[in-house]
Amino acid sequence: MNARATLSAAATLAAAALAALASGCIDTDAAVFVDLSIAAPEATVSSSALGTGVQASFALKLHLGPRASGPSRVAVRTFEIVSADRTTAIVAPLPVETTTALPVEVAPDSDVTVAFTVDTSAGGATLPGDAAAALCAAEGIRITGAIEDSLEDGATPVASEVFHARCP
Repeated sequence: MNARATLSAAATLAAAALAALASGCIDTDAAVFVDLSIAAPEATVSSSALGTGVQASFALKLHLGPRASGPSRVAVRTFEIVSADRTTAIVAPLPVETTTALPVEVAPDSDVTVAFTVDTSAGGATLPGDAAAALCAAEGIRITGAIEDSLEDGATPVASEVFHARCP
């Protein structure tokens, strides 16, 4: 091959690579299993002579990249409220409710958000009195949990960022 042909072939390959980049053909999303996060955690603590209650809400965000081998069925195992450093469970298990039918299916190259609410005083239940101090700690709290992803063996943990409950 002569120098002119080599230069022409290199220019053609370079042009093809630039065209692929410009058209967005290269997808770098590596989420072949469900990528999850907890967003917008909020909690309100109430105290009375009978005990402590907490109302909370958060969103479980699920993402599956285009390289996944197929859709995933995601089931929720458990959620709890823990200390900011994750060493102490404060409300476990967390009695969550959602209007979304579970398990939920996450298709490749898609996002699913499931909204959860909590009311520990529903049905007249209360938390121990010392739960209020832990829920209202200056360090804050987190919501943690685990899901089952049908594309992966075992449970996948998830934790929110540290946040502060609204306290009396």
